Amino acid sequence: MLFFYKILFAAEILVAEFLFTFRLKKRRRFPLRFAAVCAGVIAVAAAFPAGFDAANTFWYNSLMFLCIFAVTLPGLLLCYDESMLGLFFCAMAAYTVQHFAYEFANLLLSLIWQARSPLLGMYSDSLILGFNRETLLLAVGYLICYVAAYTAMYFFFARKIVSGKEVIVRSKSMMFLIAAGLLANILLNSVLAYHGSMDLVGEVISYVTNMLCCALLIYAQFGLLQTTEAEAELALVSRLRRQEREQYEFSRENIDLINMKCHDMRHQLREIGRSRSMPDDVVREMESAISLYDAVVKTGNVAMDTVLTEKSLQCAKAGVRLTCVADGGALSFMSESDIYSLLGNALENAMDAVMRLDENERVISLKVFRTGELVTITVRNPYMGKITFDENGLPKTTKGGTDVHGYGVRSIIQTAEKYGGRASVSASDGVFALNVLLPVPPDGGKRAE
Repeated sequence: MLFFYKILFAAEILVAEFLFTFRLKKRRRFPLRFAAVCAGVIAVAAAFPAGFDAANTFWYNSLMFLCIFAVTLPGLLLCYDESMLGLFFCAMAAYTVQHFAYEFANLLLSLIWQARSPLLGMYSDSLILGFNRETLLLAVGYLICYVAAYTAMYFFFARKIVSGKEVIVRSKSMMFLIAAGLLANILLNSVLAYHGSMDLVGEVISYVTNMLCCALLIYAQFGLLQTTEAEAELALVSRLRRQEREQYEFSRENIDLINMKCHDMRHQLREIGRSRSMPDDVVREMESAISLYDAVVKTGNVAMDTVLTEKSLQCAKAGVRLTCVADGGALSFMSESDIYSLLGNALENAMDAVMRLDENERVISLKVFRTGELVTITVRNPYMGKITFDENGLPKTTKGGTDVHGYGVRSIIQTAEKYGGRASVSASDGVFALNVLLPVPPDGGKRAE
């Protein structure tokens, strides 16, 4: 029986690993590679001797099953273009799921038999297969347990691995600590299989405990993965905010330069008008250049003036009508870089959306006003197509990149929360709306540092 079970174990591990890896980046000729790996792992499992006394010892069989699992790791490297640590993460999750399913099957069958689980007989000669009602019930129950366990673990954990996204785990120490916990759980279960002599209640408690241990280990494992992703996202948002601050300083200098140049050109144009010493076409060219001054927005807030002037110029060039009703004094309690970041991201997202429309439909509306102790910022724009939202209520990016795109709304939410406010988005009747509510500080609006 042990000869057949070790081959079954290899198949179970391979199926579990496929659940966690099939979304990863595959190497060329993946089906052929995967078939070769499956054949190789099963061949290794069959090669371990199981017919002499040493094969029936606790240490030998524990080592045998661990070696079968270890052989799958280079097989995963052969099939997937991923890091060794990322593939080890998936393989360890697969082993945890396989062990969870095994304990679940033991629990169910021991309750049905009202005795020690018949699966434990596979480690010795006490289980003899023959086609009868009892073995048929055993096989069906075993299959049901594994299908149920694998399906549940897939929906709770495996599908969190995003297609085409690399599995990155930064805390190697925590990763190997979780692996040590899994190894201890498996070895203790092996002790029970060979030397256990508990009654039914004791075995049921043991199976339930092992299942809970497996569930906690895989929960900790994917919690580690989510922490890594959150840290990477936070680092990226922080980097973008630094770039926005640098861009704000650069834009403010440019706007100041435009103001000075246009002011000087107005004086020159007056002198030309008096002397009539320059051709009309040259005068018209200068008047056209001075029209840039009309794009400079004056709200009473330097940061808001900078970002609105910058976006107004971009909109004019792209054929987008930007209408603003903005009280610059309403945001006097915010730092200049935060104002630039919040309004810049909001208008940038709106411009991206309207550029997919005909030019006569490209309209963006911005309102910033204070009502009592609340400041409201609203940006509205039409859009084309369908906007989908993720589980956090955020719109999914429609841009091609995945590195920096899609973080605009997150940055807006982060800025709003920094000042004790909140941001929300909605899309209906072809109009996308961003709404930000910010409470005015008790000091009446002293600028944040």
